[in-house]
Amino acid sequence: MTLTNKSRSRKPLVALMGEFSAGKSTLANLLLGEALSPIQATATQVPPILYRHGEAAAFRTRLDGTQEPLDPGDLRSATPGTTKMITIQAEADFLRACDLVDMPGTSDPNMPADTWDSLLPEVDCVLWCTPATQAWRQSEAALWERVAQPLRDRSLLVVTRMDKILTERDRLRVLRRVQQSVDGLFLDVLPAMLLPALKAADDPQVLEETGVSALIDRLAEVIDADAAARQQTVRLVEAAAQPLTRTEPSLVQDAPESGAGQEMRVMPRRVVMDGARTQRPRHEAGGRA
Repeated sequence: MTLTNKSRSRKPLVALMGEFSAGKSTLANLLLGEALSPIQATATQVPPILYRHGEAAAFRTRLDGTQEPLDPGDLRSATPGTTKMITIQAEADFLRACDLVDMPGTSDPNMPADTWDSLLPEVDCVLWCTPATQAWRQSEAALWERVAQPLRDRSLLVVTRMDKILTERDRLRVLRRVQQSVDGLFLDVLPAMLLPALKAADDPQVLEETGVSALIDRLAEVIDADAAARQQTVRLVEAAAQPLTRTEPSLVQDAPESGAGQEMRVMPRRVVMDGARTQRPRHEAGGRA
C-alpha cells in the first residue's frame, strides 16, 4: 500500500499509531479542528484514514487499487475486507503543513498483516498514543522494535488519558516510569489530556494545562526540521545533477506543492498557519478512539 510518493515536493506524513482505544482519533480531531475521525469502539472496522488538505471530499481505495467517492458520514461502509485506505480532504490549517494518517489499533485483527510494513517507509513522524493507565505495554514495545531508528528519532510518544490519574504525584510517577522504559526509542515523551482539551478547545489555559499546547509545539518543531532537511537534500541532489556545461537557467521549474515546507506556527488552543485559524472542534457521535 503506497500512501504517497517519496517525491521532493511532498509534505511530511505524520502517522497516529497505538493500540485500540489509546486516543489516536481523539488526537486527530483535536489537530484537525473538527470531528472528522471516528471514535467509537466499532472504528476498529475502519481501515487507515489519510487526511490531506483540499476542498472537502472523501473517497476510498479498494484492495485492487481502484478508487471511488465515499460518503464522509458513512465511513464504516468501507471495511478492511474491501478497502485499503480512506482518504479525506479537509481545509484544516494543520493539513497545510503535513498529511496525517490515523491508523487502526495495532492489535486490531481486522488490519491486514502488510499494512504496518507498507506504511512505515512513507512516514516521517509517528505520534504513538499510549494510555496512562496501561502505559507502554510489552505488546507496544514489541511492535515499536520493528521501526527503524531514523524514524524513532523523529517520533513522539504521547501518554494519553492523564486525566484518569487522579493526583499530580501519581502522574509524575507514571511519566517517569514511561520515560525510563522508552529511553532512546522516541525523540520525546509528552503527557496529554485529550478529552478535556477537545471539550474546551477555545480556552488557551486549558490547552496549556492539558499538555496539548506543548505537544503541538513539539510536533511543529519536528515537522519544520523534517521539511528543512528535505529541502536541503533536494538542493544537494539538484546541484549534483546540474550539467557542468549548463549556463542558462531551465525554462521549466517544478512548482512546490502548496503548503510543503511551510512553517507551522502554534497558538494556544489550535494550530495556526500563516495567521489563519481552524474552526472549533465539533463534537459528534460516531467513530473510534
